[in-house]
Amino acid sequence: MDRRKALKGLGLSLGYVVATPSVISILQSCKNDPQISWTPQFFSSNESFVLEKLIGLILPKTNDLPSALDVNIPQFIDAYVNEVSSKAEQEKLKKGIATISESLSKSPNIEAFKSLLTKYLKADQKDKEAFSENEDETLVLETLTNLRTMTIWAYKTSEKAGEEILAYDPIPGDFLGCISLEETTKGKAWSL
Repeated sequence: MDRRKALKGLGLSLGYVVATPSVISILQSCKNDPQISWTPQFFSSNESFVLEKLIGLILPKTNDLPSALDVNIPQFIDAYVNEVSSKAEQEKLKKGIATISESLSKSPNIEAFKSLLTKYLKADQKDKEAFSENEDETLVLETLTNLRTMTIWAYKTSEKAGEEILAYDPIPGDFLGCISLEETTKGKAWSL
C-alpha cells in the first residue's frame, strides 16, 4: 500500500467532511423566504420580517446611538402585542401588517420600505385626507403611526437606553433643585 496515496485520500475525505456543512448552509441561504434571527410569539415569520425592517428604518443606528434592532425592539413589540394588547388591537395590527406586506410583496427591498414610510409618515394633511378615502390606506397609516409610537416608547424604556443613553443614577442621592440640566447630566434627560 502506498502511504502517500492513503494520506492524500484521507486528507481529501476530511476536506469533504469539513466543507459539506458550509456548502449545505450556502444552499439553504439561497431561499427566497425572509429570514429573521428570533422566534416570534405573535406574528408570523413574514410579518416579523416586515416588522423588523420597518422598525430598523424608524430608528436606525447613528454614530452615538444604537438602532432599535440593537436593543431588540421588534422582539419586545411582538411580546407586548402578544401578552398585553387586547384581541381587537391584535387583530387590527395583524391586519395592518398583512396589508403592508401585500403592498411590498412586489418588491420587498429596502427602498420599498423607505418609500412606504416616507409616503405615510411624512404625509401632509392633504395627503392624509386622501388616505381616509381608501380603507386600506387608512389602515396602513394607522398601523405605521402606531408602530412608530410603540418603537419610540419601547426604545426610550429599554434598559440600554435607560442606563447608557439617558442620565442614569442607580442610587439617587441629594436633591439639587437650583442647578441646570447641563450642569448635572451634561444635557441628557434623566432615566426613570
